Amino acid sequence: MKIATTSRHWLVLAAVGAGELVCTAIAAGFVSRDDTYPIFLSAYLGMGLFWIVGCYYVLRPERPVPESRGFIFAILGVGLMMRAFMLPTEPILSDDIFRYVWDGRMQHAGVNPYAYPPDAPDLRGFRDRPGSEPSIYAGINNKEIPTIYPPFMQMAFYAATAVSSNVHWMKLFFVGADLAIAFVVMGLLGSLGRNKARILIYAWSPLVIVEVAGSGHNDALAVTCLMAALLAIVQHRDRLAMGLLALSGLGKLLGFALLPLFTRALRWRTFLIVPLVTVAMSLPYASVGADAFKGLTEYGLRWRGNDSLFHVLFFLTGSLDHAKVVVGVALIVLVLGLVALDAAPIRGSYITIGAVLLLMPTVHPWYLLWMAPFLAIYASPAWLLLMITVGLSYHSAYLGNPGQAWEDTLWVKGLEYVPFFALLVLGAWRRVRGRSLSAKTLLGLHSPP
Repeated sequence: MKIATTSRHWLVLAAVGAGELVCTAIAAGFVSRDDTYPIFLSAYLGMGLFWIVGCYYVLRPERPVPESRGFIFAILGVGLMMRAFMLPTEPILSDDIFRYVWDGRMQHAGVNPYAYPPDAPDLRGFRDRPGSEPSIYAGINNKEIPTIYPPFMQMAFYAATAVSSNVHWMKLFFVGADLAIAFVVMGLLGSLGRNKARILIYAWSPLVIVEVAGSGHNDALAVTCLMAALLAIVQHRDRLAMGLLALSGLGKLLGFALLPLFTRALRWRTFLIVPLVTVAMSLPYASVGADAFKGLTEYGLRWRGNDSLFHVLFFLTGSLDHAKVVVGVALIVLVLGLVALDAAPIRGSYITIGAVLLLMPTVHPWYLLWMAPFLAIYASPAWLLLMITVGLSYHSAYLGNPGQAWEDTLWVKGLEYVPFFALLVLGAWRRVRGRSLSAKTLLGLHSPP
């Protein structure tokens, strides 16, 4: 009987994995934001359908799947094949990777990436030679703005371009971070007493595959540091946890926003590591002074797109500035509330990241990479669904007029977000049903981390 059950598990894994692999291959062949976008979207949704089936299968408490080494490595192997399909594709869905390569190149040339925007006359001599393919400079967006990426990420760009300035190498560099996340999450699953086969939720995530292996987004590195910091806390390695969290914040600033959530779990003196690491990482770029924040300031002032709750706040306040103030206050109250409620750093980070994604004025699909590894632990149906429907947000280029700025289409945004919020509310209702209503039960803090 046990042999038959094990065989069934392998058959289901093979069938679901094969189906998602086929859809991944199709998506890789038609990746586009314009002419073939409907084919790409259909393939992406197909990936999502097989992924959801796989998630359901590994989450069934009544019939747990095996945690054998062979089964886990089979899951990881299929995930690796999916990434292999996406790696050779051109970064069409996003052009951020061209900035990564440019920033790395500038550092090797002795130029501080915070000092000059790519279109600065002083940098004309560093631009690609005519006819070079693909042209790094031509692919950069917002050439008039200096870099927005923090120091640790700049060092990562420098390290990657020391080997090659090819965008596919840069993608492979961040896929390495993506794979590291998978192993860290398995460590967390084991430490929390959860089935390690749940790593399928991360390893087979269509969003992760497309946004990291397909577009090479650098969030993977900052998320690696965050998840490793959380694992270090579980293992009571306080100094390592603080150092990794500092690196996460120096990769993407969201990491710093999570710092207060660690105060109850760590000794206060370990927090001195954060300013020490921050100063050490920032010194190579300190010559520009406050101008280092110029690009980030422009991003905060100008960018908006694919927002959900921020869309409502903007409608109610009639002002971007007022809506941003409301968001800032709400996030501060949430984080302080989680600290007061003694939320574990893992669950607190999960809740805070979710709130940031829902309240931000800009929510590109790859921003959800911050949520992806947490779903292997918490498996929220609402967030699992959004990982799929967020692919609809690439509609702007396809439905828009050539030469005009991309704009969200309200009905498409509704398809993306309405089912998500319906499931989110349903999940909250189920948590409080039969219990006294409190902040802890509403946020899920009544259950183990």
